[in-house]
Amino acid sequence: MHDALRRRLRELGVVRGMRELTSPSPRRRVAIENLTAGYFHTTSHGQCFVAEETYPLNHVHGDMPLSSFLALSPENVAQIAQDQTLAGVDLKRACFLDTETTGLSGGAGTMAFVVGLGFFADATDAAAESFRVQQYFLRDPGDEPAMLEALAERLPEFKALVSFNGRSFDVPIIENRFILARTPAPTAGMPHLDLLHPARRLWRYHLPARTLGALERHVLGVLREQDDVPGGVIPYLYRDYLRTGDGRDMKRVLYHNAIDILSLVTLAVRICRTFADPWNETGRERSENLSGAEFYGLGRWYAAESKLTDAERAYRTAFRPFDEERNQVLRKKPGFDLTPDLRARVLRDLAYLLKRADRRAEAFAYWQQLALEATDSILAHVELAKYFEWHVEDLPLATRWTRAALAQVEHWPAGMYRDDVLAELHYRLARLERKMKKPQNHAE
Repeated sequence: MHDALRRRLRELGVVRGMRELTSPSPRRRVAIENLTAGYFHTTSHGQCFVAEETYPLNHVHGDMPLSSFLALSPENVAQIAQDQTLAGVDLKRACFLDTETTGLSGGAGTMAFVVGLGFFADATDAAAESFRVQQYFLRDPGDEPAMLEALAERLPEFKALVSFNGRSFDVPIIENRFILARTPAPTAGMPHLDLLHPARRLWRYHLPARTLGALERHVLGVLREQDDVPGGVIPYLYRDYLRTGDGRDMKRVLYHNAIDILSLVTLAVRICRTFADPWNETGRERSENLSGAEFYGLGRWYAAESKLTDAERAYRTAFRPFDEERNQVLRKKPGFDLTPDLRARVLRDLAYLLKRADRRAEAFAYWQQLALEATDSILAHVELAKYFEWHVEDLPLATRWTRAALAQVEHWPAGMYRDDVLAELHYRLARLERKMKKPQNHAE
């Protein structure tokens, strides 16, 4: 078992600390309840261990306090989630959900051996004005009926879920275990803010990876301690725990899960605030300004939501950090400049947005700039040819841009796509030449 775990760690790039995780020395039984604060929840199916920790509302995780979530607008949360039922939810009744499972595939045989819940304490609770993390832990797979019963008691107290990929992973696993137990799942039909897809939209062009860990490091300012463990080895550590009864690595798994839950709070705030007001017009303090790539991702998100005015402003800001409307530089951040490829995307999408708004004369400037910068693309050439042919009625210029496009395509690799594009351009050129000859023939 140790050899298999050691190989898995190496595959994941973990070298430092591997000896501590996979010590070849004899393992002694160390009960998890002796390692972490918690209690046993008694049910009709027996007991389930629940690790618990309470944080004050002003606890800062990353670069903002946990209380920041309570200041969000439910309408804004509903828009991010694309679930209007969230607009009527009291955010104090939201439950932040994260699980640790026996496998990463999420198949029918996968069970959650840790179900972590984070929530704001109810005003009637003794721990009011706090954020609580409760982690339902399977000391043995035979405790699962007790865990499910405990969750069935706790989860109905909440009105919404917040997760990271929970809609596709965590919730289906939990609901599948309830189905196998022939018990109604308490999460069924609950409004759900899954932060995975909003995070991908916002940071797709800013970060090469949009995992929760990557967002913690590069966006949220979260630094994990050495007690953390890589998520990919957690199933192996649990199997080792079941064999040895040594809960020391499980304490590290619980730490990993708790940080995930706290990061959900910070991530939800960052995404919702950014979508609602990336220009900080409300005067709210910001510890970090957005990059050009983030503004581009935000612009595409706005466009998909038909917020075209905001989309246009985000596109313009993405490649021009000076805001003419407010007459100020929006940010002085190293690395703000877009890569050539990303700058071409911004020019393209802004030009298309203006064209669809029938602001073709404004779009013309961006098509022209794109034609100069994106030398491996003919999109701008074709759009300029269309503009001069149909809207300016300058056929010589339309012909010139069509010939420029042809010259580029002729250097493309041979293939059906090249042939199709050449045929289309030759057809366009022939039509333009006929149109230019028509007035001369008429004069004769």
